[in-house]
Amino acid sequence: MKRIPTPQFWRRLPLARQLLLAVNSFLLILVATFLVVDHRLRIRREVQQTRIALAEEAKTLYESAVAIDDSGSDAVQKLVDSVCARMNSQDSPGHHIALRWQGQNLQAQSHGRASSDMFDAMMAAATGNPNSMPMAESMVVGSFDGPAGRVYVSEKRSNILAVAREALFRQMIAVLLGGVIAAALVSLVIRQIVTKPMRRMEASLQRIGSGDLNAHVDVHSCRELAYLGEQINEMRAKLDAVEQDRRVHMEKAKSIQQNLRPKSQALEGVQVAELFEPADDVGGDYYDVIQLSDGSTLLCVADVSGHGVPAAMAATLLKSFVTDAAKLSNRPAEILDHVNRKYYEYVVMGHFATMVLVRVDSLRRQVVYANAGHELPFIQSGDGPVERLEHSDLILGVEDSTTYEDHSVNVCEGTKIVIVSDGVTEAFNPSEDQFGTGRVESVVSVGSGDDAKSLVRRFASELHQFREGRAAFDDTTLLVAQVG
Repeated sequence: MKRIPTPQFWRRLPLARQLLLAVNSFLLILVATFLVVDHRLRIRREVQQTRIALAEEAKTLYESAVAIDDSGSDAVQKLVDSVCARMNSQDSPGHHIALRWQGQNLQAQSHGRASSDMFDAMMAAATGNPNSMPMAESMVVGSFDGPAGRVYVSEKRSNILAVAREALFRQMIAVLLGGVIAAALVSLVIRQIVTKPMRRMEASLQRIGSGDLNAHVDVHSCRELAYLGEQINEMRAKLDAVEQDRRVHMEKAKSIQQNLRPKSQALEGVQVAELFEPADDVGGDYYDVIQLSDGSTLLCVADVSGHGVPAAMAATLLKSFVTDAAKLSNRPAEILDHVNRKYYEYVVMGHFATMVLVRVDSLRRQVVYANAGHELPFIQSGDGPVERLEHSDLILGVEDSTTYEDHSVNVCEGTKIVIVSDGVTEAFNPSEDQFGTGRVESVVSVGSGDDAKSLVRRFASELHQFREGRAAFDDTTLLVAQVG
């Protein structure tokens, strides 16, 4: 069976209004059908009653005419005129009397409707064949037949219809008032049984949808809604249990990731400070500070695409890859080569990552770096201008055969190296403005006299003021190293 489509406007209506319209529409159709049928039956009944009354009147006239028949046809004519005039003026406008009396056709002359056509029409209506003459269809005729003749009394059908219409109008007014009262009562009942419970249920669902798993549905207006409320409460309880379980696991994951952060240690010739704020409980940014075998310090910042648990797992793998590679080589490029091969082998395609490695050799006053598509590090020597370590190669995880290159920069005591993730440069405020590299350079320049920890605190304050309370959409990682 083909499904009949539901109009769009109907689906947008609240349930209570749909019920009210459906019930009232059904009642309206039912009442309209009743009124039409009753109106037709009323007309038929009124016509039949009028015909009987007219027949009784014809019988009375016949008996009166017989009583005065000895006085001649003029006396009968006078009687007919008198009765017809009285009826037309008082009770029944359109009343007409005709007789077939002693071989003569007599009609009331007082109202001017007497004619041979009128007589023929009355005869046709009295015999039950009104269709034979158009005029006969507009009248109701009662008759009485006796030895002396036949009496016909007619009434306009329009008078009967007028009475029926007036009765119909009164009936419609009564039905309308009754319908208004019934609609109000139905609306009140629907409001108590359906509307209010549904609104409470809707409010509870909205609270659950927004994360409030303490919301409870308390609906007992009918069995169906009570059952639906119980199911929603069961769903809420299950979601709450799942959420509690998720929170426990996320707390454990967060603790594990925090434990993977580099431990505070005294580094020879280098002061290091960091800012790490995951966008979720765990993040896809990874940073590390590793003391190499030759006494130099390796700074590492990486950013896995996306955030949350998958990105955090990939970041954990990166840490293990970097730690292993740093035991085999002191060169950033060779470390990146090793990390890229491992990352390509173990991580699902599409979860790309960027990484920058900066080796700080405070004895030789030299910085050697290799970059796999990460944000270019910032460097400032003393009070000099802020510059960028501009060389960069392909991101991790695209090709296992990628070869990275080292680039070196000579530095002096007090030189600062600032490495950020795109969660810093791409931080947004409520006006959709980006923090950008220009602001990073400005903060570094203004804080040229700060040590590493003070500069990190300055960045944290600047980012907080810039966001104006807007939540970070990406992990925020910043690593500052100061030579000497």
